[in-house]
Amino acid sequence: MVTTTSDTIAGSRIFEVRPNCSLSREGMVVFFVAVTVLTLLVAVRFILLGAWLVLPFALLEILVLGVSLYLFERASRYSETIQIAPDSLLIITRSGVKTLREYRFQPYWVHVALQPDPRDWYPSKLLLRSHGESLEIGACLTNADRKTLAKTITTALESCRRTH
Repeated sequence: MVTTTSDTIAGSRIFEVRPNCSLSREGMVVFFVAVTVLTLLVAVRFILLGAWLVLPFALLEILVLGVSLYLFERASRYSETIQIAPDSLLIITRSGVKTLREYRFQPYWVHVALQPDPRDWYPSKLLLRSHGESLEIGACLTNADRKTLAKTITTALESCRRTH
């Protein structure tokens, strides 16, 4: 999912790239609580019937579901911020609140390349290239979104080159 904002005073454009996550954190908690309650109700019913061995497996199921949802939520906090200004191109990758890396390029020399997989087995790659360096962006996007982002970034870079 890509969101775009423009700052007309500074002449910059900001693109926020995030994975498309349809379930919010609150939704995950509600889902986890509902599944936990239902699983425990079934386990209690089996315990009352004398099948006590169901309880450890029910607790293991709840534990695996909780860990899986936690890891999924943590991975969905990933984002890339691409800021294109007349004098610089800044890419910031984050995982949650923590900034992982910052990359800075001169916008005049940046080339946007969309590399499709030759056999069409894997997703395409959107690369920003400058002075022998290459950086992949938008890895969490679909091929169509990646293609749209490539066109939009190319247009924004061309407008920066014309004004600079």
